[in-house]
Amino acid sequence: MRHTLTAFCRIRIDSRPYDPDMHSRAFVLVALFIACSPLALAPRAAAQDDGSRKHHKHEKDDASPADSAAAPTPATPAVGNNISAWYMTLHGGTADTILQFDAKGTALPSVLGPIPDSIGTVHGLRGMLRLADDTLLVIAAWKENTQILRFGAPASNGTRPFLSVFAKQDASNPLMLHPYCLAQASDGSIYASNQDTNTITRYAAPSSPNAGTPIDCAGNPSTGAQAGMIVPDAKSSPDGLHAVRGIAFGPDGLLYVADRGDGQVSRWNVTTGTRVDTLLKKKDSDKTPIQLLFTPDGKSLLISDNKLNCVVQVTLADQKWKVLIPESAGIDAASSLAVSGDSLYVGSRKGKEILRFNLADGTPESAPFLQNLPDNPEFFIPGRLGS
Repeated sequence: MRHTLTAFCRIRIDSRPYDPDMHSRAFVLVALFIACSPLALAPRAAAQDDGSRKHHKHEKDDASPADSAAAPTPATPAVGNNISAWYMTLHGGTADTILQFDAKGTALPSVLGPIPDSIGTVHGLRGMLRLADDTLLVIAAWKENTQILRFGAPASNGTRPFLSVFAKQDASNPLMLHPYCLAQASDGSIYASNQDTNTITRYAAPSSPNAGTPIDCAGNPSTGAQAGMIVPDAKSSPDGLHAVRGIAFGPDGLLYVADRGDGQVSRWNVTTGTRVDTLLKKKDSDKTPIQLLFTPDGKSLLISDNKLNCVVQVTLADQKWKVLIPESAGIDAASSLAVSGDSLYVGSRKGKEILRFNLADGTPESAPFLQNLPDNPEFFIPGRLGS
């Protein structure tokens, strides 16, 4: 009998209250205390499906900068992986920085070094992308000052110095409005998914003389109202996007695109700017794909769904899908995806947690990897401590 995603993902469990917000300076002091002290964490309480879970209302992305909240709590189980640090951005406007944790989940100093006042207010940090030269690109998605910032290699404590504004939204780059996610092609060029224009735009590689300049499919400078546009919105093309979120390049060289509005994951040939096919369709079930991540062997694509509260796995060879992690595992509005060793890390946005699962079969750890985060986790990626 055919089972849909809905059948797998509709069970709600695991009620947990939220911690109250605190002032940003209080968060910094508590985070420093955690970094210097051993911290024990009780295992997660047994969950009950009482249908009574309540959550704080999401803040709008274009809200003005706000104060930070309570420090996150790491779990105590040993971590057997090769990650020296983790980076996290938050949704809701409460922390305009990148949080940093070591491999065991202990809070470390912020990733970002001082940012010059000359570039304006930096707010709404979202997608991050580590480059081969060990620099870091970060989206600052605030609508009034949308930018992609570049930071240098990390110091021994993981803090990175500000280098430059890689790209920004202005008259020469009008489509990069409220960007969500970044991806890098094999030629080094950078692609951004733009939430408010529902487009994907392309920029010259950070190492190139015209770094950050909008470019077209052929790599030539692109100007005008559609500068840099590789994937259009639904108003411009019948194949276009309704509500774009995560993007990722696959081992086949195609760009995989999560369209939350259409409930689809599609594949695009970026050299021609055309849709190749649709990997997952809305008719499979009602779903809202958010972020995409390929398994280390390149054989499968992982998709977080923030309405069905699950993680779907698609095998690329036969395009068959299954629910790897169901909602009953405790995910509440799935967001970020990250892999280290044999573990899969999933952001539980409303739960303000990072949960950890066995990558092979989706078995959950007994306790969250991180909990009591100061806001909703948006992106969570492997980082690095400098030498």
